[in-house]
Amino acid sequence: MIRKLMVVSVAVCVLLSFSTLAWAQDYWNYNVFPYNYERFVYEVTTYGTAWDWDIGEEVVVETKMQQFLEIRKLDEENAEVTQGQTQVYSYEDLGEAISFMGGLGGLAMLFGGPWFGELMFLGMWAADLELEVGNNMQLFDGSRVRVVDEQTVAGVRGYLVRKFVRETDEEGNRQDITTSEWVIAPNVGWPLSLTMYEDGEVSYEMVLVEYERK
Repeated sequence: MIRKLMVVSVAVCVLLSFSTLAWAQDYWNYNVFPYNYERFVYEVTTYGTAWDWDIGEEVVVETKMQQFLEIRKLDEENAEVTQGQTQVYSYEDLGEAISFMGGLGGLAMLFGGPWFGELMFLGMWAADLELEVGNNMQLFDGSRVRVVDEQTVAGVRGYLVRKFVRETDEEGNRQDITTSEWVIAPNVGWPLSLTMYEDGEVSYEMVLVEYERK
């Protein structure tokens, strides 16, 4: 009798374990930094166009920089935040660049780029999206997001989320136009990567290259 009860108990425990796994859900803790120390280093690439007088046409120009964010917990109510950027300038532009970056303009460049508005928008819905490949969500502006894959960035496993709008062409065929792609991890408060598109071309990339936490 005791042996039979033990077998039944084990079976119940196994069923409960599988039930718990089935109901376990991952959501992104956007803008949450619960650790004693976190450090993010991003490589940022902006793609633009400029007129090349030598060849007489517009060419694609890449601008690269590194941005970093460091958060150190002081106590239960306060954290020390360090942020900045690294960028290459010609000596001709150096004086103006340093003066500009030394004031409020530096913060505007760091946290006012094209990704920042997208990040704020992302925060409105991210907490409600279950991070499981295949999941979809429609947003209030008519766009949609879909979890399409798992990816690892800077040693952190995350989920690739694609944001797109659905349009109909002249022949009546519906097509999905990708506007941005994200890699986000449930326990990391900022994205692991962000790619933005304009007219089907990449216009902005922000990729985590170093990540540390304690």
